Amino acid sequence: HGIHQLRTAWADGPQFVTQCPIKPEGRYTYKFTIHGQEGTLWWHAHSSWLRASVFGALIIRPKAGSPYPFRLPDKEFPVLL
Repeated sequence: HGIHQLRTAWADGPQFVTQCPIKPEGRYTYKFTIHGQEGTLWWHAHSSWLRASVFGALIIRPKAGSPYPFRLPDKEFPVLL
């Protein structure tokens, strides 16, 4: 949520809306370009998996060689509640 996907609306994920459902034990690799949107965001499943509370962190780091706007942490621990 919160990712501005330019010209890749099909990568948003709702089955039967922007893409076909991923079959059980199947796989799908999402490919999209992000510009200037560094940060920690989250993703969640659609359809019946949404009710199963399938979700996770999506960490977008600055492009290699770009400065961080803050001091780099020693460790990172994404926490989702």
